[in-house]
Amino acid sequence: MKKLIMASFLVVGIGILNAQNIQFRSNISFSPDVLANIWGYSDELGNEYALVGTESGLSIVDVTDPDNPVVRFDVAGLTNNWREVKTYRDYAYVTTEAGGGLQIIDLSNLPVSVNTKLYTGDGAISGQLGSIHALHCDTATAYLYLYGSNIGQGHTLFLNLTDPWNPVFAGEYIHPGGGSDEYVHDGYVENDTMYEAHIYGGFFTVVDVRNKSNPVLLATQTTPTAFTHNTWLSDDHRTLFTTDENSGSYLGAYDISDLQNIEELSRYQTTPGSGSVVHNTHILNDYAVTSWYKDGVVIVDVSRPDNPVEVGKYDTYPQGSGGGFSGCWGVYPFFPSGTIVASDINNGLFVLTPTYVRGCYLEGTVRDSLTSFVLSGVSVNILSSSVTRTTNLSGVYKSGLANAGLYDVEFSRPGYQTKVISGVSLSNGTLTQLDAELSPLPTYVLTGTVTDSTSGLPLENAMVLVENSDFSFQTTTNQLGEFSVNGISSGQYEVVAGKWGFVSKCQNVNINGASAIQLDLPVGYYDDFSFDFGWTISGTSANAWERDKPLASYDGNNNIINPDIDVQGDCGDKAFVTDNGSGSFNLHDVDDGTAIITSPIFDLSIYNNPEIEYHRWFVNTGGSGSPNDTLRILLSNGSTSVILEEVTRNSLGNGTWVRSAYLIQPLITPTNAMQLSVYTADGTNGHIVEGGFDAFRINGQLNVSTASEANSSKKPASIFPNPSDNDFIISISSENVNRSIEVLDASGRLVLSRVIPARATTLRFGSELKAGIYFVHIRDSKSNGSQIRIVKF
Repeated sequence: MKKLIMASFLVVGIGILNAQNIQFRSNISFSPDVLANIWGYSDELGNEYALVGTESGLSIVDVTDPDNPVVRFDVAGLTNNWREVKTYRDYAYVTTEAGGGLQIIDLSNLPVSVNTKLYTGDGAISGQLGSIHALHCDTATAYLYLYGSNIGQGHTLFLNLTDPWNPVFAGEYIHPGGGSDEYVHDGYVENDTMYEAHIYGGFFTVVDVRNKSNPVLLATQTTPTAFTHNTWLSDDHRTLFTTDENSGSYLGAYDISDLQNIEELSRYQTTPGSGSVVHNTHILNDYAVTSWYKDGVVIVDVSRPDNPVEVGKYDTYPQGSGGGFSGCWGVYPFFPSGTIVASDINNGLFVLTPTYVRGCYLEGTVRDSLTSFVLSGVSVNILSSSVTRTTNLSGVYKSGLANAGLYDVEFSRPGYQTKVISGVSLSNGTLTQLDAELSPLPTYVLTGTVTDSTSGLPLENAMVLVENSDFSFQTTTNQLGEFSVNGISSGQYEVVAGKWGFVSKCQNVNINGASAIQLDLPVGYYDDFSFDFGWTISGTSANAWERDKPLASYDGNNNIINPDIDVQGDCGDKAFVTDNGSGSFNLHDVDDGTAIITSPIFDLSIYNNPEIEYHRWFVNTGGSGSPNDTLRILLSNGSTSVILEEVTRNSLGNGTWVRSAYLIQPLITPTNAMQLSVYTADGTNGHIVEGGFDAFRINGQLNVSTASEANSSKKPASIFPNPSDNDFIISISSENVNRSIEVLDASGRLVLSRVIPARATTLRFGSELKAGIYFVHIRDSKSNGSQIRIVKF
């Protein structure tokens, strides 16, 4: 018992230290039960009760004295981790996904007693109602709305509460299209207008439900991370607020005053970059009071819905942060006293007292000091706070914080000098307009050459990537293997060069002026997916492979599903990942079909005893029954194929990058028509399927002469630019002999001769030539040669 008390003390103590404008009053642990959602009830005598959804039922807790809560009743229910509750008059309505129908609890005789019964449907749904995910009551019209039930695909059901103890089925709304779009996770209804959250469709709907037998769809709108969990209407009915229940999700705000032109006004995260998951939001007096899983209770001033400002916070889950579904499930802010109650899945009931303050609003426009053009992507940081915003395409930023005072504001953008404006006065409830101009930094040119390290020949059409955290530019080399990148500010950059049939190379370059580098690529096969070398994507699933920077996703136990990084130690940060996305783990994975990638053709006949190496990622979990999907790596030589590896849910290293390597000759005959394929699929019962593939390479001794011939065969000489007003450049295959050029004018007179040294592949000439037509003869020591016509102007 002492350990439990100490653990509770630590949880509460850390939460108090991290609180802002929310005062801790008390906490009750329900361990070993976990908690679900929460609601509140106030009786005619002014007593206030928290209705706490627990794993085993509904706990009714008297919080009239916030410092001394008292559990009055524990109403038993079917054991389940999901439990939702809403009230109408003196009745509570409780749902669970365990089945049993709708539980109705008569609260009118509190604190003496409660009565309870189950409703499983009447009329057209008589005896059919079992599991229900969520519910909402339109108290003005006395209708209860049930979401995500076992009936149909989880569409919305309407119950008439004229007699609150005996609901009457009044109708239903089935969203057109069926399937996952039909399922409704939660919703909000006011004055016969319903705002549904279609979590698997990733959108909300607005539905006119005045005629319960004939609801009318008015509008639909996708939400920021396309996993719409909860909706709530503003006090003036002009703004709808939404939450998406996935990693890195937002509190969204939408102008719905014109349903034909719904406009996103803002999206807000309490801890940007952490991957934290928002859950449920409620609007009270233009404050969004929100349960934010591992971040606890968050209060956001949304009186200016296009500029949400966080003004209150209490961390109910100090054990951790970031993605995952531990922490605060629900919050109820509507008690007449102002008390807030919150249900933390792991840490129990929290009774809190908020201090509501308006934000100190800071807004403005940022421009280029030389051109006066607006600048997007400018980071605007209120120093000595954690508040950072970014200018939009119009150069506008909108920001703010809870505490009034004098602040220094920093404006920064790649390619521009950082600017700090000091002593900016910010006041609660007041808009401060602060515009800024940024001066551009000098920029430089990076030039370079990419060559075949074996033959010394320039590599035409090699891909080159120059990037750092602020800059990214990709180009290709010309006939001389040359590239040029303009507009680079001083700083550290990674330069990557690659071409299929060669091993990519990356090099760190510090640029503080005009710079030049050379990148020599060995013959071979290698792909870290910094570039698109032409792998083909196929399969029947809409959730295909993607070449991108991996975005982590997690399941409800915070186990990683989608990789968060690529294989370390290679160039760049990309890999192939199936349906790459940081949202819900069951939204971004392979569904209903196959997903395949296939390499370009590669030649293993240039190797002695080649070995194939790669890294793979696989997760197969969830769904109904034991997961039974696979990831297969297949190798073809143009006529036959072999499975190199078959990965199942029980394979070692799943959920991590696993290196695999196989000698080819014992398995299949190496040819010049090899291809590798990576195959995965989602079979029956809808399991989670996530695959990754990275760091492909061929190891082994290379037959240099054969490889050089295969990748660098002798090419005819070429001259460019042609015509030219200055120099000409001749490009020629490397040979171990001296060669020469002779330039003749139109009359056949020799006007210029030059020697091309052995092994050289280029020669610049002709700047001294006058305008006219010339003929260039290229000769070797045996008088073999060719002739090219050039024009000087």
